[in-house]
Amino acid sequence: MSKKFLATVLSFFLISIMLLPSATHAAASNKTVEGMLGFSPPAGTTAKASSIYSNYVAENSIDGDTETFWNAGTPKGNIELIFPSPIEMNFVQITTGALPPIAVSYTIYGLEGGKWVPISEQINHTLTAKYTTSQPDKVKLGTYDGIKIDADGGESWLAFNEITIGMVEAINLKGQPQNSSAKLSWNTIKDATNYKINYGTEPNKYTDSIAVEKDAAGNYVIPNLTNGKTYYFQVVAIFNGVETAISNEVAVTPNEPQTTETTTPGNPSTGEPSQPGKSGTTNPNDPSTGEPKNSQTPSGNRAILVVTMTTGLEKEFDLSMKEVNDFIAWYEGKQAGSGSASYAINKHDNNKGPFSSRKDYMLFDRILTFEVSEYSK
Repeated sequence: MSKKFLATVLSFFLISIMLLPSATHAAASNKTVEGMLGFSPPAGTTAKASSIYSNYVAENSIDGDTETFWNAGTPKGNIELIFPSPIEMNFVQITTGALPPIAVSYTIYGLEGGKWVPISEQINHTLTAKYTTSQPDKVKLGTYDGIKIDADGGESWLAFNEITIGMVEAINLKGQPQNSSAKLSWNTIKDATNYKINYGTEPNKYTDSIAVEKDAAGNYVIPNLTNGKTYYFQVVAIFNGVETAISNEVAVTPNEPQTTETTTPGNPSTGEPSQPGKSGTTNPNDPSTGEPKNSQTPSGNRAILVVTMTTGLEKEFDLSMKEVNDFIAWYEGKQAGSGSASYAINKHDNNKGPFSSRKDYMLFDRILTFEVSEYSK
């Protein structure tokens, strides 16, 4: 055996050792795809398609690149992905290619015990661009040896750019109507960094969205809605900037609370309410209406001011009546269209730390109600 041959074998052996750790890591890691949720099927997954056009092979749908794609060369077809080991999942996400964009339907199957079983209903997506990444499609929670996607591209050849799979906790969204507002609540999703609320006046069509902090899941109020009009809401959990878990949709119709007609002490003969500021006046802006209590000016020396934010958070301040009246004057002025967008309330005895003062800046459009409780003299 020549020295040259031994050197060649030794070189090959050393190169193999150097490459082995990275290959093993790649096989064990779950690769994410930019702009999509979940992860690509792991290394070792085999891709098989019902048909192929040109060199647009099935493997292109799981290569981690949304610019490459599998093309069936026909409007209808299917693609099968067989995993190297079983994978637990509850959603599949697909980036679909079509030119021009068109409606596409899918049915997803899971491989269990060597048999393909349906794990989704028929799913319909309306594509909006040449390459469209639709919302994740929910599938029956389970552990599968592979998935198969039967699809119909309508009048366009069927093409998948990328397929990802994953496992996320479901969001159970509930909605409650209030006066000119809707109260939403949902279960906290572990590790979610924040949430987004989507809503609009048509089912599955959202024209507005609000970013929500992660601790607001239990109670969030959407203000400035129209009574009698139905709104549709959806919540999305966000993990480090990526939209992941998506809730069910709820419909809420805000309504004005029923009021009973009463006779005020100020006008017993007419039954009409007294004028603001006079004896016997009942503040019509009750907490149950969701409107600020701002029709009366308290008197006395000190009072507790409780401000309820649109998030449902209550902030309480122990203030002099001058400070309370200044706050009310700011709120009423802003409500009339003048004044600054925020108001600073001195926290006084709540000033903890090496600070000369601490102030809580209240944003006008984040205030749902406020209540004044005057101390007894």
